[in-house]
Amino acid sequence: MSYLIDPSGRWWRWPSQLLAEKLGYPDPDFDLAGYAVRNLGYVWLMVENNVTFLQFRAGSVGGATLGSLKPYLMNAAPAKPVGLVYFASGWMEEVYTEPHSLHRRVVALAALREPRMRDLFMREASQPEPWAQQQQSGLSQLYALWRDNGGRIGPVVQDFLHRSGLEQRTVFAEQRDQAGLCVVASGGGFSIYDSFPMHQLIGRPLSEQPDRAYGQWVAQAYADCRDAAAPLVDDIDAIVEAPGHDPRRRRYQRLILPWRDNAGSVIITGSSLMKPDMAIPL
Repeated sequence: MSYLIDPSGRWWRWPSQLLAEKLGYPDPDFDLAGYAVRNLGYVWLMVENNVTFLQFRAGSVGGATLGSLKPYLMNAAPAKPVGLVYFASGWMEEVYTEPHSLHRRVVALAALREPRMRDLFMREASQPEPWAQQQQSGLSQLYALWRDNGGRIGPVVQDFLHRSGLEQRTVFAEQRDQAGLCVVASGGGFSIYDSFPMHQLIGRPLSEQPDRAYGQWVAQAYADCRDAAAPLVDDIDAIVEAPGHDPRRRRYQRLILPWRDNAGSVIITGSSLMKPDMAIPL
């Protein structure tokens, strides 16, 4: 099923000959629904068997339309994800499975003007100790292991990473003279890029990723951890762009830790868990 919701909040089953005539295109030879979304403040709701898509233009959804949509959004089934497909200086996609988060996000985007387009890379920091006390995850356990071991890395740490599954989503980096922080090991569980597994960075600077802006942003966080000799805990919301594919949004929780080995060398690890429903305020 497919519906267009007009600026007055009225729902139209789409395709609709009556609505097409109302829009002035009784026999359109173009994507009339897409045109109404991009230019006329309409919202396009597409209900499929396993997923629902909601398409609109950020900053152009009025209060009447939001009011009409609210009952539907607040009763969205958690087992059936809702994909937001919205235009804000380019098309973007997000997926939600929790009704309250979905509704809050649509309301926020409805008022978002393109000149206030969100930053590509956003991070919300947490203080490690209170964060660890509130968490029940492999990341908080890894932090406790770092704390209890006095920041010393060894077989017990490698064993924990392997048993917990975090090994697949952990990067190890070291300072290499003038090259900066270089990757010395990486798990295979990163899916940021289509055809660029992170292990291809072994021996190279962490910043040399297909999306150089994102790579430099990530490398700076690792350098901050190294310089402060203190853990960093962040919620990350990043839009990653690389040659060959459209921008992709990645939301994850990240723990960066500074370790020392038996020789006194500093090793920085970055471990992360995907959090697709996480929302950082714009």
